[in-house]
Amino acid sequence: KAGQDLGLDMHTDACDVTLNVCLGRDFTGAGLTLCGLRGGEPPSRGGGDGRERTLRHVHAHTRGHAILHLGRQRHGADDIVTGERYNLILWNKSSHHRLSKDFLAKYRSRPPAAPGGEAASGGEEAAPPDLACLSYTHDDDYENYKPYPPGKK
Repeated sequence: KAGQDLGLDMHTDACDVTLNVCLGRDFTGAGLTLCGLRGGEPPSRGGGDGRERTLRHVHAHTRGHAILHLGRQRHGADDIVTGERYNLILWNKSSHHRLSKDFLAKYRSRPPAAPGGEAASGGEEAAPPDLACLSYTHDDDYENYKPYPPGKK
């Protein structure tokens, strides 16, 4: 409900795939901002830019429609402005996938390479993050880019 459901800070899910179905009611706001993939592959290895904090898409929920995304995709929900919304969210895990060499290698690999070919140290990025993809909960450098929301520090 408006004034009660006050968004959800940027995060990733502890699953392989998330299904988010908008079941109904009349509402405004409550967009879903989708950013890059945690552990994303750099372009040199066939991926995007390897940046978790890169804005990819802003999804507007519509009753009767769903969005499916990878659990490791950084995302967050905006506040409900008016009305009330109901969503069904399913978090899916695959034990077979999580035991695969590809999965284990991805989570043991070094950070993506920065321009110039050297691996970024300490998770540093080659370019500043998109402000919409910052997390006041998870990003130690949040305050370097914008002030904390009231009551969130």
